[in-house]
Parts: sequence; C-alpha cells; structure tokens
Amino acid sequence: MHARAWERATHALLDDLDLPQDASVLDADRLTTDDLFHAALPAARFDVVHARFQLSALGRAAEQLAVYRRLVAPGGVLVVEEPDTRSWLYEPYAPATQHLIGRAAQALTAAGGNLDAGRRLPAQLRDAGLEPSVRTHALGLEAGHPDLQMPLQLADSLADRLSDILGKDGLAGLREQSATELDADDRRGTTFTLVQAWARVP
Repeated sequence: MHARAWERATHALLDDLDLPQDASVLDADRLTTDDLFHAALPAARFDVVHARFQLSALGRAAEQLAVYRRLVAPGGVLVVEEPDTRSWLYEPYAPATQHLIGRAAQALTAAGGNLDAGRRLPAQLRDAGLEPSVRTHALGLEAGHPDLQMPLQLADSLADRLSDILGKDGLAGLREQSATELDADDRRGTTFTLVQAWARVP
C-alpha cells in the first residue's frame, strides 16, 4: 500500500521514542510467514520491533502480536502501523474509485486479511497485555499528487483475488474507470488513515 508515503510519519515516531543509537530494530515486514510462525527466532532479542501493514495483510492479529511481543527485549518497544480506510475519499466524488477500494477490501477479507486493521489495533494490543499509545495520520492530496493513485496500486497488488470476484474483464473495466477519475485535473483526495500504536514491553 505504497509504504513510502508513510516513511516520514514512521521516522517521526521512532525519533520521538528517543531510542539509543545502537538500538537493535527488527522490521517485521522482512519476515516471511514461515519465519514468523515456524522459525526459531530468538526471544527478547530486539529493542524495537516495527510492523507496518502486516496485520492487515495476514489477518492473524493475535498470533502475530504474540510473536512480535516475544521478540522484544524487556523495556523495548513494539510499534505497529495499520490502515483505517474511513478517511479514504476523493473530491469531486469518484464512484468507480470508491467501488474499487471497497472491492479491494472485500478481496483482502476473503484471503484472511483486513484493510481496516487499524480500527481495532489499540484494543488488540491491550488484549496482548500492553498499554499502547496511539497516533493517527491521514494525508491530504492536491490535484496531480502521485499518491492519488494508491487505489490502483492496491488493486494491482490484489489483481488475482480481484479477478476471482469481478472477472478479468470486470476488473479491467473498473480499473480503467478509476484511472480516468483519478487523472482528472481537479481531483483531490485524502488517504486512508495510518494508525500508529506503540507500547513498552515489560
């Protein structure tokens, strides 16, 4: 989901945590599913474990958070970032694009994921025995901004699953309509909300 758009928010949060320069950091998006659930990763190994868009992609939140927490050393920090699509809107209204976003959410849900994983993230961290702090970020996009194209990028990443729902021709037609909407000279928008939640591990 075009993670580069959120790098500034992530770096700002990590800077505010005032970590030591030699802090050991694990980016969980580098782990495969086998690495996460089956490999013998060392417990209490990292000062920071950072996971962005991992719960939404896999949809095994309780299991994933348990593994992430186990990897954090006592006193370290678990940082999790997930989307909430309620703010993902376009002006003027772009019906094909909003439909494409909804279908992408449907496709991800059918595969076990959750495009709105950020909505329950704080509660899930509390269920894991942690006391999270929370920030939220949404980006306002002016006409011509490249990140207006995020729905198309998301659809491309889920093309096989969307084809199962819409058919190849249906997907191609919807994507073409959305691309036309997003290329309009007056098109503006707001991204989905990035929910950032972090907690110290006792």
